[in-house]
Formats: sequence, structure tokens, C-alpha cells
Amino acid sequence: MSNGSTRSSERSPLAQARRPSKALWLVLPPYLAMIGGCHHATLHQGSELQAELTTVTSEDLFFVGVAHARSGDLLRAEQYLTAARERGYDEASAIYWLVRVCVAASRYHSALRHAAQYLRDHPAHWPLRLVVASIYEALGDLTRAELELEQVVRAAPESPLPHYRLAMLYRRSGNDGGQSKAQLEEYLKLMPRGPHAAEARSILSEVSEAGMGPQPMPYTFDAGQGVQDGP
Repeated sequence: MSNGSTRSSERSPLAQARRPSKALWLVLPPYLAMIGGCHHATLHQGSELQAELTTVTSEDLFFVGVAHARSGDLLRAEQYLTAARERGYDEASAIYWLVRVCVAASRYHSALRHAAQYLRDHPAHWPLRLVVASIYEALGDLTRAELELEQVVRAAPESPLPHYRLAMLYRRSGNDGGQSKAQLEEYLKLMPRGPHAAEARSILSEVSEAGMGPQPMPYTFDAGQGVQDGP
């Protein structure tokens, strides 16, 4: 096999994907400088730059954003992905990567803002709402995390993971009231061999034993007790 073919076979999937034009790399830096951050929706663009930007597709912006995300440049990734979304790229894909990038950078509030924008128009996107619940939990807002998970459980009761996550939150909050038991039982009903099944059974066993309370010691008859001597 030739060296050229070897190099080609060793290229990563990202390297093998379609690359944006060279002009893109010249146009985008000033474009992103105008954006300045994640949440500036209004762009003040000169006519010359505006004309150049017409050649930059939302797909190009998205491609570069994902490339930056995979290389670890999370700030630039968020800027490009935000720009791609504003230019009309598939919103679900853009939001997926935006939330992922912000969480990886520990910018949890930014992740929540991106998610909230999408959930306003797509309130039944339960996987994203599950991520939102996880973010609130990471921020220590257990009440809001519980509310998000309860909404998912009510609307998508056939999904096992939210039941488990909600049970763990109930236990963590210290105000269980038996709610975690019901959620763990539902999780095991839906996924008896799931990744959290062993833990769920262990917790249910502990709950069951605790609910029984202290048990009296069994009575043992001693034949020598209470026997009087004969006359």
C-alpha cells in the first residue's frame, strides 16, 4: 500500500469530512469578533463584511464550531455554533452541541440559556430536559432539578432513566417520604437488567429492612426453667 493511501486511511472522521473553503477562515474572525459572546443576538455589520458573509453557509459555521469543540477550544466552538444557529442551521443539532460545549466548559448558566430557548418552542424534547435537570443538580438547585424530572416522568413514563434519577434526587434532598421507593420500583419494572438495577435493588432492600423496624428477639424455651423439684 502506498504512503498516500496509508495516510488517507489513518485520517480521523473529522479530517475526512468536507472542509469549508479557504475564504471562510478569512471572513469568520471579524464576524465572530462582532458577535463578541454567546448571547449577543444583534450584529452591527458593515456593508462590505455583510456581502462577504453571504458566501459563508450555516453548514460551514457549524462544521468549524464542531471542529473547535473536538479540539478543546470551547469558547470559539460556542461562538461558531451560535452563529450557525443564527444563520439557520438545524436548531436541534446546534443546541445539542451548544449545551454540550457549555457543560464541558463548566458554563452551566450559558448551557441553561441555550436549552431554555429551544425548550420554549419544543417543550416535549425530553432528552434535553433531562440534561437540564442534571445541570440544575450540578448547580445545587435540587428543587428545580426535581421539577424538571417530575415533568419528564409524567410525560414520558416509559423512559426508565428519569425514574432512577428522580429517585436519587428524592433521596438526596432528605425529604423522601417514600417517593424514591416508587420511582426505583418503576425503574426496575421498565429495565430489570439496566445499568442501575443492582443499585436500585440494594436501596429497595435497605428501605424494606428499615421499614420493618426493630424485631423482638425470638423466644427460646429452656426445659430447665420453672421445673420444681418433686416432693
